[in-house]
Amino acid sequence: MAQTSLNQRLLRPEVADKFTATITPCVIHIQRLDRTIDLRQLTLEQAEQLVQDPKFTYLVRRKLRRGKAAPAVNK
Repeated sequence: MAQTSLNQRLLRPEVADKFTATITPCVIHIQRLDRTIDLRQLTLEQAEQLVQDPKFTYLVRRKLRRGKAAPAVNK
């Protein structure tokens, strides 16, 4: 099983599966949006909306890792 950081364990499981926290999840106030956001209580829909904003750097989308291709079999 992959080891998760403390930051990931503080996020909701469905959010932690798709996103990585760049800071320790806490309550943050974003002045330009005039919004207070609790990263620990963020839903998947809210996270999707926030990640669309290039200035929101507290969450980043996880990149899917591809497994190695099976070796070709020559006959």
